[in-house]
Amino acid sequence: MSENNKPMAPYAKLPELEEYKEWFKDFADLYREDGILQVTWKTNDGPMHHSGMSHRAISQLVRVLSLDFQNEIIIFTHLGDNWMIESDPNGWETYSELPTQRFQHQYFDDTNLIKNMVFDLDVPTIGAVPGPGFHWDSAFLSDVTIVSDDTVMEVPHAQGGLVPGDAMGLLCQHYFGTKRGNYYMMTTRQFTAQQMLDWGMCSEVVPKGTVLDRAWEIARMWKTMSYENRTIMSNLAKRPLKKLMMEDLKLHTVSEQYGSLLRIAAGDLGNENSAQQDEKYISRTSDYRYATTDMQKPMNAEMWTGMPKRAADWFKNVEEGKTENPFALKPVKPYRPKPVEK
Repeated sequence: MSENNKPMAPYAKLPELEEYKEWFKDFADLYREDGILQVTWKTNDGPMHHSGMSHRAISQLVRVLSLDFQNEIIIFTHLGDNWMIESDPNGWETYSELPTQRFQHQYFDDTNLIKNMVFDLDVPTIGAVPGPGFHWDSAFLSDVTIVSDDTVMEVPHAQGGLVPGDAMGLLCQHYFGTKRGNYYMMTTRQFTAQQMLDWGMCSEVVPKGTVLDRAWEIARMWKTMSYENRTIMSNLAKRPLKKLMMEDLKLHTVSEQYGSLLRIAAGDLGNENSAQQDEKYISRTSDYRYATTDMQKPMNAEMWTGMPKRAADWFKNVEEGKTENPFALKPVKPYRPKPVEK
């Protein structure tokens, strides 16, 4: 029996915002106000450059956020005016090491990045998408998703020879319906903000530059509910995705991994000229894919095989000043909400 009517042991020490803000400073800006946490994906002081490291950090941070009860509502967004278009060309070395490193990245990270969003987070979540881009999982796994009117997205894997099994195709099937989802997953054709709204993938489309204003407006509205009831409400919102993940997520992620290993065994994965391009080579073309409307058209073999050359020609025009790259890196600071009028 403990003395002085006190518990024999205190609550376990768990991470606090000021601690994990430092842990993940290379990958996310974390800002909390009145229990509303804004997670802004980034790499260092610029937009997030997709890499094995950022891929892992996303799932790790989400798990840590779930341990902090001070996070009552969470907004996921991206630094700047687009969504994760850029890539770290040197950020995939450990990802390609066989067998253990690649297994851990694909078997654990690919799955955890998705499932942690719906199984670990018990509080309401909002995805705030400021513009076009790739790897849109965290935004569209949120309970409510707001996108800017210029947002264009895709499931690009098949065009580069990859099996589209990282769950973006699965979410297209879920939100768009089987036939339409299969079409966009299997042809890599891009879909627009209005299509996402019409087909049930997002909640609202708002003018460029206003997604975070609207996200904070919704979060503050939820704050007028009791903590307990809005948290229970969020569980109902996540339930359809939880059932989907239980049935199909691991099958999708392992299918992508198996397809990659087959191509590695065949010796035709590893550069931009291979039958299957690996991550860092696919991402070289991202600016072109989102700066033009080429990928919004119906796809065919010529569109797929000719895309790398068209991207190279486009980059050459950018370098010669003939074409502007709208995604050229420029200094930008994370969004901060406007003060609430008392």
